[in-house]
Amino acid sequence: MADDFRVRYDTASDVLYITTSGFGPAHGKEDAPSVFWRYLDVDGTLVGVTILDFDSYWKPRLPNLIEQIAHHFHVPAQAAQHALARAHGVS
Repeated sequence: MADDFRVRYDTASDVLYITTSGFGPAHGKEDAPSVFWRYLDVDGTLVGVTILDFDSYWKPRLPNLIEQIAHHFHVPAQAAQHALARAHGVS
């Protein structure tokens, strides 16, 4: 699934978006400060995550964020780290 990630970082808003190939009406659930997981209304499939305050809050806490992304999307931590690196130059 990690290859299906589309990652975008909005510098002006300090918001990171990670989405999968799933689409349709979805609802969000906040699980950690400023982290909103998006699930399809029709079947509850996880289709994305919106991370507010990415640079200002989460970048210093990257190991925790990588762990959360890997856990929720059921991908290896290395795949989650790679997705973040593509968006914002995180190493």
